[in-house]
Amino acid sequence: MGYQHKPKNIVLRFDEGSDYPGFECTLRGLTLGEYREVIGIDEVDNNAIGRMLDRFSTALISWNLENEHGRPVAPTPEAVLAQDKDLMLKAAESWIDAIHGVPAPLGQSSPDGGLSPEVSIPMDVLSPSLAS
Repeated sequence: MGYQHKPKNIVLRFDEGSDYPGFECTLRGLTLGEYREVIGIDEVDNNAIGRMLDRFSTALISWNLENEHGRPVAPTPEAVLAQDKDLMLKAAESWIDAIHGVPAPLGQSSPDGGLSPEVSIPMDVLSPSLAS
């Protein structure tokens, strides 16, 4: 069984303090390709995000992503650009973290070990003749 990503809708509501009080609209989220176009990252752009996304899309070997009909989505650069931008950005960022060797979050934190034994060792006051 694969993963089916549910498209995200964005709801905008303008409050009483805005120029358009009471106005509401709902928009669909962007695919990664649309997002790159909107923010100005295209094929000839040489910025870090654009390069990372290009490399991610060509390094992808497999995934368990399915379309809304339950059919597998091919792991191609074109398919990557057609997916939800948040999902693909998170996947690409996680890939970069794995390359850098960023460890996964630790499980349960270690128990409190208490005070160091040195704190509880009694100390004698030096005699006046040794203190000088």
